[in-house]
Amino acid sequence: MNLQGDFEGLTLASILQLLGNDQKTGVLTVTCDKEESRVFFQQGTIIYASASLKEARLGFLMRNDGIISVQQLQKCLALAKEEKLHLGKILVDKGYISLDTLKKYNTKQVEAILYHLLFWKKGRFVYKDAKLNLKGMIVTQLNPMKLILEASRRIDELSVLKQFIPSDKMVFKMSGKMQSKEEIKLNANEWRILSLIDGTRTVRQIISESGYDEFAVFKIFFSVISSGLIEQKEEIQLDDEKGENGYSAILTVFNDILTSIKKNITSELGDRSYSLFEESKAHIAIEFKQVLKDYHPDNHKNSNLQAIANALEQMDFIEDQNELLISGFTEYCAHVLKNIGEILGAQPLIHILEGIEKVLGYVKKYQAGSKEKSKIVNDMKNVIMQIHSEFEMDKKGKSKGGIFRLFSK
Repeated sequence: MNLQGDFEGLTLASILQLLGNDQKTGVLTVTCDKEESRVFFQQGTIIYASASLKEARLGFLMRNDGIISVQQLQKCLALAKEEKLHLGKILVDKGYISLDTLKKYNTKQVEAILYHLLFWKKGRFVYKDAKLNLKGMIVTQLNPMKLILEASRRIDELSVLKQFIPSDKMVFKMSGKMQSKEEIKLNANEWRILSLIDGTRTVRQIISESGYDEFAVFKIFFSVISSGLIEQKEEIQLDDEKGENGYSAILTVFNDILTSIKKNITSELGDRSYSLFEESKAHIAIEFKQVLKDYHPDNHKNSNLQAIANALEQMDFIEDQNELLISGFTEYCAHVLKNIGEILGAQPLIHILEGIEKVLGYVKKYQAGSKEKSKIVNDMKNVIMQIHSEFEMDKKGKSKGGIFRLFSK
């Protein structure tokens, strides 16, 4: 039997299940972009798998777990290539590992490849019946259905973890709350990930450099974030990038602006400040309402980012979503300031505008130049000028301004 075609989502799991149920013997080749993996079936059981990714290679897994050294791995790789033998046989023959260890890591490698495959959202597959030459191979015995169930569990758990870490382009740093090593109880895998968190590497880079799979790294990140050992690096790069990373940079700036506003009105308005931010959405343009529907400065940044990303995903007809997001936040901020001015008067408002100017000053001074940065700074400065004009105070301390004409409907 020969099968081939494209797959999306859980379709690949269905293919594995079909080959298992039909007790097939042959090779399934799966490709996605530049990655390729091969899964070998013997009477419906998965006995081996190979992948182009180094993270799934036997020697890489052993090295990262401290089973063999870098020098031992390099030496055995050279011998395996020269003598055209399997790396595992060389490692056993040299006495670096036992046969039981080889079997254990052979199974671990196959599982890692298959879990990685089942996380692919789309790709192409080709299956061909074939007689397998198993002479000299150390094979494993894996039930496709058990792998599929475990992969589904991981996918579900990962979706929860990604609510706290919504993008693998995020950068984390040590929080400064870390105590001595004696007071911190982490396992070897957690220490390995922690050693790579330096305020410059993204989550994706750490996944790649650690050699651990995505699911394992996200779980460790969640653990060390929850314990307070690390925190997201607040420095942002406004570099015109589209997608969640671009949204995150824009959100960070406007969140700082709105947090600054909230800080200055809480003592005056108390709980009323929460509803003020919600009420200010009433008069913004409908497309901005859709994007900011679930946004609130009191929410966790990651929750806000996820809500905005989800909303923009439904608006794929918008050519420049970053520009839409900036315009939406700008108009929203303008209405927030208008409502504050009408409730508290001009004097508190002037103090709030000074706080916003400090945030914009930081963005202008420290963030890399881009059209996104220029638009945020320029648009918000225009809002500040208009608010000053509309609520300007005369010498007697009374507002000369009246209606907020710029954004009135």
